[in-house]
Amino acid sequence: MGLFKNIKQGLDAARNPPDQAAIEESLKSLTPEQRAAYDANMARVAQGQAESQASYENAVEINDEARVLEGPAGKYLYGAAVRDVGSPEHMAARIAEVGVWQAQKEMREASKGDFKAGVRQTFNRDEVPQESDPARRQEIVNAEHAARAAARAAYRAPEAVQVSISRIATRGETQVQELTAHLGRTGIAGQPHRVYGVYRVPDRISQALTPHSEKGRVVEWDVVHAQLDAAAPVPAPAVTSFAADDQWVSRRIGEPSVLDEDLGVAFLQRAGVGPERSLGLARVCEFRSLRGHGSEGDSGNITTLVRGLLALHPTGLEATYEAMRAEAPLPLPAEPDGVVAEVLNWGEIARAVRPKIHHPHTAPSPFPYLPSTPQELLLAYLEVVGLRPEDCYSAQCTVHHVRELIQGGVLTTNLGPKQPTADGKDRMRSHGCEQVVVVYRDHPDYVAGRERWEAYQRDVLKAGLHKGVGVRRTVSIPDDIADAVPVGLRTIARAAELIDRVEYWGVEDVPPYRYCWPPVG
Repeated sequence: MGLFKNIKQGLDAARNPPDQAAIEESLKSLTPEQRAAYDANMARVAQGQAESQASYENAVEINDEARVLEGPAGKYLYGAAVRDVGSPEHMAARIAEVGVWQAQKEMREASKGDFKAGVRQTFNRDEVPQESDPARRQEIVNAEHAARAAARAAYRAPEAVQVSISRIATRGETQVQELTAHLGRTGIAGQPHRVYGVYRVPDRISQALTPHSEKGRVVEWDVVHAQLDAAAPVPAPAVTSFAADDQWVSRRIGEPSVLDEDLGVAFLQRAGVGPERSLGLARVCEFRSLRGHGSEGDSGNITTLVRGLLALHPTGLEATYEAMRAEAPLPLPAEPDGVVAEVLNWGEIARAVRPKIHHPHTAPSPFPYLPSTPQELLLAYLEVVGLRPEDCYSAQCTVHHVRELIQGGVLTTNLGPKQPTADGKDRMRSHGCEQVVVVYRDHPDYVAGRERWEAYQRDVLKAGLHKGVGVRRTVSIPDDIADAVPVGLRTIARAAELIDRVEYWGVEDVPPYRYCWPPVG
């Protein structure tokens, strides 16, 4: 019975802590030695409590930075936030106020559903039943979209421009020629002041047919624009390309790497071409298997790659390009002056609203307050900030990291239903977008616009979409490359050049940083 008596006394003490005055009175009866021992024990308790609180605050900071989404979608993706469970100080206060059992119940309530949500994600199960009837599905999509537009209305810029996205189908091998021909044939090339940007749609179409190449596959491009005038055909725009594995920019170890669009902006500014005369900066994206990364007889998984950057602009900029090429590597600033580069984390939203990357987005959506497509997020940013097309260098739904485009989850496949493509045919596709990128010339009006966007993110999207994008990472020697070189050589001023040449025969080499590899001595 002694054990149960002690447990009962401990619970009674937790529910009914002694009065501080009573404690002080009892301490008066202690001998000096006993009081010294008591004080030492209490000091250790206080130290332990302080360390526990410090650890909690550090965990909160790490957890908050990792949580791109809050609200219901954040709870689904990441589980309960550390701050919602309660700090050690809070728990001690709750135990003193309501007792051990009630405090534990409250803690469990904060984490309720996390395990089941984790199981559903493991098996890639939909959070809500999906509508299979096409007509009913479209009604749901339209209703959810209208509700999101209504929620955004209070944050919309007073002079927001009506923005549209036009999509065309090309073939991988001739996609740039077909894009520029379309821009000339439709007269869009003659209205660059009404174009926000162009981008290769970051989806892989018919990936099972030729995973090692997109040359013969359909590749879609989007043109983001304001209202256009009916226009006669004009000459196609000129295109300047920058290869990602060329050393265009000077960077030392420890300095920030280069955002793709930084290089394009530097080129246009040097040529004296503002965004009102440019049709956009577009990343050259590829979705294919890497050479030498599969097993024998296997091409390997489809991988997202950024191979470089295209600038679409007026003719006559060849001298500027050649001058930059001759001066490379260039000492570009970390960020262009007077230019804002906004990078939004679409990938985390996609995990919530499109958990199956080979399928259409969910309808109904388990989180209908979130946009269903990256294009919707892009248009929302332009609308809320109030960007004008003549100030915009680039507006893209795109990719950034080298990653395998495969479906996660137990008992899932990398195949899905056929979906519409821009040429009118239905084909299987894999949705690969991870970021929305908008680069524009700053203006005083946009300061208030960005404040509206921050409020919209916080209040409606319940998100911090600037988190986790991984752009302008600090340049360092990756471990897998450094391990291939003797330690002594790594200390040589220009050892980076030697490291860069370490390749494995037959294996495709992808530089760890675009445009600025290897680092300079």
